[in-house]
Amino acid sequence: MTLGQNFRFGYWQSPPLERMKAIRRAGFDDVMLWWGQEYAKQDGEPEQLWRMAREQGLAVRTAHFPSTNAHWLWLEGEPGQRYQAALIQALRDCGELKIEHLVVHTTRQLITPPPNALGVERMGRALEEAQAQGVNIALENTRFLRYNQYLYQRLNSPRLKFCFDSGHANCYTPQEDPLALFGDKLCTMHLHDNYGPRAGDQHYPMGEGTVDFDALFRRLARMNPESYNLESYLSPRFAGLSMQDYLNRCYRGLTARIQWAGRQSGG
Repeated sequence: MTLGQNFRFGYWQSPPLERMKAIRRAGFDDVMLWWGQEYAKQDGEPEQLWRMAREQGLAVRTAHFPSTNAHWLWLEGEPGQRYQAALIQALRDCGELKIEHLVVHTTRQLITPPPNALGVERMGRALEEAQAQGVNIALENTRFLRYNQYLYQRLNSPRLKFCFDSGHANCYTPQEDPLALFGDKLCTMHLHDNYGPRAGDQHYPMGEGTVDFDALFRRLARMNPESYNLESYLSPRFAGLSMQDYLNRCYRGLTARIQWAGRQSGG
């Protein structure tokens, strides 16, 4: 089992190398990377960050495909073609660098074109590439679970997996249960907190919102995941902490919850 921290956790004023070193010093052995150009000026190119992580002794098991134009998956014409080409290239990158999971959104915020056969065809082509590269496409739960369900029902591939996001479940779909719907496909996760639908997707550290992490970790312990990954950012409560103290606190909180849930389940 690996314990991961998303590279984009805050402290943007610190150089990327110092952030990477701090993640490793805290005890994490895995780091999640954004696989796009949106943050390259601030963080560096994804491939550079991958090399930096490996030099610091960190695995990179999960990358996040850009969600900026996720709705293009379902659109005709050039936008959809560009989206598919970028997704296939990202899968090739992950295959070359031995990144196991590529997280993908199925919609963009409230932009919801009808799910359709063209999107299924595009995702099917991407899954062919994923199979060739030995990479999983992990669909993340966001606002509209029906898009994930639409793809899962129409595509039969061992490479079509699920990324569970605790914060999204709490603020976007509190009356639904994405783990119950898609948990049999779980391969990676995003753990973070918020104060529910009215507050939005705050990405607070665990325990800083209303997510029931006791119940969640008991469920996760029974599922025996290969990794636990934090996608939390620095919250106002911890604004006075040094970067290293913040990450140390995050790591201790994660390990304590995993150990507690293991005892609860008899593990």
